[in-house]
Amino acid sequence: MDLAPDVRTALDAYLGGRPPRADGTAFRRLAGTVWEAGTALPGSAAAVPALIAAFETAGPAHRPHLAVLLGLLAETGTGTGTGRGRGRGSDTELTHEAVRRGLPVFLPALRRSGGDGAATATLLYLLGHFPADRAAVLDAAAGLPLDTGDLARLERLLAPPDPADPALGRVWPSPAAWELSAEERELDRAWVKGLPAGQVTALWENDTRSLLSYAGAKALWAAEHGWDGYRAEPGPALPVAPEEERRAAHRTLPSAAKASALRCPTCREELAFGPEGARCTGCGAAHPWSGTALDLSCGVGDKTAAMIRNVPLRYDNALRPAFLRLMGENWAGAVSVADEDRYLAERVRPADEDAPVLDLAAGTGRWTSVLAGVVGRDRVIALDLSGAMLERLSSSLPRLTTIRAGALALPFADASLSAVNCWNALQAVPDAAAAVAEVGRCLRPGGTFTLLTFRPAADPLYRYFQTHTQGVIVFEPDALRGMLEEAGMAVRDLSGPGSFLFATAVREGTAVRENRGAR
Repeated sequence: MDLAPDVRTALDAYLGGRPPRADGTAFRRLAGTVWEAGTALPGSAAAVPALIAAFETAGPAHRPHLAVLLGLLAETGTGTGTGRGRGRGSDTELTHEAVRRGLPVFLPALRRSGGDGAATATLLYLLGHFPADRAAVLDAAAGLPLDTGDLARLERLLAPPDPADPALGRVWPSPAAWELSAEERELDRAWVKGLPAGQVTALWENDTRSLLSYAGAKALWAAEHGWDGYRAEPGPALPVAPEEERRAAHRTLPSAAKASALRCPTCREELAFGPEGARCTGCGAAHPWSGTALDLSCGVGDKTAAMIRNVPLRYDNALRPAFLRLMGENWAGAVSVADEDRYLAERVRPADEDAPVLDLAAGTGRWTSVLAGVVGRDRVIALDLSGAMLERLSSSLPRLTTIRAGALALPFADASLSAVNCWNALQAVPDAAAAVAEVGRCLRPGGTFTLLTFRPAADPLYRYFQTHTQGVIVFEPDALRGMLEEAGMAVRDLSGPGSFLFATAVREGTAVRENRGAR
């Protein structure tokens, strides 16, 4: 089949134009003739041989982008975006197979790439789509001085599922970040054994998609900017407090101000507190301690607790920095930990000096500690749905009140909180608008709501990688503004470099009363 005129014109313009790092317009025009938002356009399979030939003859300035485009086309080979299992003969399967026929060109190129920079990063992404050729790909990579994370990611992308030990949820951003102890591995095997076979397959494919998204985002960034500007900032994990301090603070009852703000998650009546936990003064429901936290979750989150158990120790130093790179385009460290700290210090303004300040979805507590430094530790409540995260938080901040609960029905009275912070979490909440509405209900007039989340990347190619991770959403700034205003808040700031979205809103007017009949 002859190459379509629009593809030929775009390819010639790309190869004959300025280096794509200086001007990416021609490359995006070329990509738009064969690919759109994860879909191979009609005629894309016929265009692949010309793209492979162009890759083979192009200079080093143009070749990395072509590798990314060929990887995107290979990824359309299945409905899951993994290059596995689609019925043969479909347009997308033909495109995947057409790209695979370029392996005799791609494998020598990987061997020559030197193991560093844009050439290697883009080829690792491209070749990660061909598990049937695992041995040949790994052989080509064997002599390269690859980063351990890159090599482990490639090995997992090319690996067949192991039903006996699938390591689900323990591979992103690379299996190298998940060196588990024997005890941790047994914990994982225990919950995986209870999953239906179909769910194991689905989770395996989801892990593969997530790895391809990270590898693709890294490849595109390297092609666009080179690898010299890459900066991996150390993780911000808090040190563990001395054992004596942790033991003395174990299950400390909330102060009078915090106790008066808390409510029963079942009926929203006041709680009475004691050594065993809390009991509702209305419905009589008992809410026990869960580890170091008061459990007001009513069982929400229990099904995923085992899967999350091994996450906290790896979150701050490995998972979070990688997540910010992918979601915020933060490969060059445009936003540092110090920048995040500064934003909170400058923007958090409690409505008064008495009511508690909530860190919503507090995680391991790194930004809870910043919040405590701004308003005082005695005023802060850390809330998260994950008991494992709260245990890690309490190990560093043992005298801080911790509550296990979800974001969609906050266990607080109307207008009982002086300020709320939700840092790098709203994108993972199942119903972000409902969570924001709950913040508006609980926040006192004049109090601030600060948050860090992400907007869609301006570049549609990068946006594909950014939004191809299951369970994570991004917010158009106007949509987030609308949520905040609907919840009774006035937006004071909505900004951020790259795809970061920092926001500060202030609760206006009088308190919003909870609609109990709608619960």
